[in-house]
Amino acid sequence: MEVVVVDDREAPLSGVALELTRLTGDEALRTRTDEQGVVLFEGLEEGRYRLRLLDVEPALWRVLGALELPPREAGASARWGPASQPKALTWTCEGTESLTVLAARWGVRPSRLVDARTGQALASDVAPAPGTRVVARPFAREWVTVETGYRQVVHRIGIPLALVLVLRDGAHQPRAHQPYLLKVWLDDEEELPAQEGVTDDEGRVVQVLPERAVRGEVTVAPGRPDERRLTLRFVALRSTSAPEGLRERLENLGFSCGGEQGELGPKTRLAVEWFQYALGLPPSGDVDEATRAALGLLHRS
Repeated sequence: MEVVVVDDREAPLSGVALELTRLTGDEALRTRTDEQGVVLFEGLEEGRYRLRLLDVEPALWRVLGALELPPREAGASARWGPASQPKALTWTCEGTESLTVLAARWGVRPSRLVDARTGQALASDVAPAPGTRVVARPFAREWVTVETGYRQVVHRIGIPLALVLVLRDGAHQPRAHQPYLLKVWLDDEEELPAQEGVTDDEGRVVQVLPERAVRGEVTVAPGRPDERRLTLRFVALRSTSAPEGLRERLENLGFSCGGEQGELGPKTRLAVEWFQYALGLPPSGDVDEATRAALGLLHRS
């Protein structure tokens, strides 16, 4: 029996763990896909078995179909072992984790991630505070019945990330209906095909990213006198209550904090003052609740 695992683009996925059991479920074979996304189970007795992606929530994988294999000589007898038991998935956050990426790597939906201390669901658009222990709520196993002599094609469903980038001019007006070119790199430095588009009425770039995306580059109005190029990092931002989270959003909105680190210094306070002035707030340089709310609303994360 052969199994090939593919992603949303039908490209093979390497390193995916699979488990095959007899119909009685008392013993199992476990292995991972090779560089071509393939696993070959040899030495099986003819018949039917149960297959699943190991430790992946059932909602995130499905069998696309089966193709008959040409006859081949049987290999050595399969070495069966005990079936696996569910394991707890936990992570202690450092303050920059994207829950969507964490969920994708664990093989669960983001809605399944909760705060271990309170049991409450976590917001997916803001990184949990440093020290937060995240756990995945348990899920039921799900198997599919497969048969020897066939190649099973399994789709490992990805969890897409939404990139929403609002582009503004020097007067903070939306750069509406502007052509753009978006380049994206994955965590293994693979560059995806460039995506072309046009900003909407609010000056937004809206694209779907794979969970392995780590950085990008967007060129606005390419080839024109007002061309502008921006370098992007796809990470979750710290909370606006943290100095770094505050500075990250100010910098992204074009209010330079002068490279300050740690507690708020004079350059960051000046950036806050300019931000407040642009939003029609009293330009005090102090980060009050109204300023935090305006920053979160304008930045949208």
